[in-house]
Amino acid sequence: MTAWTRRDILRATALAAAAGVAAKVHAQHGNMGPVRPPVRLTDVSVVDQTGTTRTLEALLREGITAVQTIYTGCSSVCPLQGTLFGAVQERMLQARTRYPVRLLSIGIDPFGDVPSALRAWLVRFNAGPRWNAVALAPDDVDRTRTELAGSASLPRNVADHSTQVYCFDHDALLRWRSADLPRVEEVCDVLGVLGV
Repeated sequence: MTAWTRRDILRATALAAAAGVAAKVHAQHGNMGPVRPPVRLTDVSVVDQTGTTRTLEALLREGITAVQTIYTGCSSVCPLQGTLFGAVQERMLQARTRYPVRLLSIGIDPFGDVPSALRAWLVRFNAGPRWNAVALAPDDVDRTRTELAGSASLPRNVADHSTQVYCFDHDALLRWRSADLPRVEEVCDVLGVLGV
């Protein structure tokens, strides 16, 4: 019998809880599945966990990328999202893909998601070098969320943000939107297809 660490137990508990969350509670849209035609987001400047300013498109061009929106002060669904990406990261380390697999957590609270908070977020979920976190400028939050979701009707409260995962190909084109709080296997399967 394998000995479970505290981290294994917490991960299993969080994933089980994520599976039990009603999708209608966090659903922002009806847009999920393949994105046809693919979408290129408006290129905006972002600040990453090191305090470096980069463009979103440059980050997305570093490989095939799974994106999630979070805010570091969240104590409800964001920890579940972090656990989800932690499991995707672990599984995709063994994946053989033509392009590198990247993970990107986009902070949607420009006043709270400062570099130190983004670093702490990544540390909390044992992020490796292929998982980055960035914050959007205040003027870019709604536009980027709208483009990701494919819907102009977004909740005004940041706490009601989407828990979808968005997958981009190596040309920085949005190719797939998940349902809210998707299964780890589903995200990994899409990344695997995009990585061929």
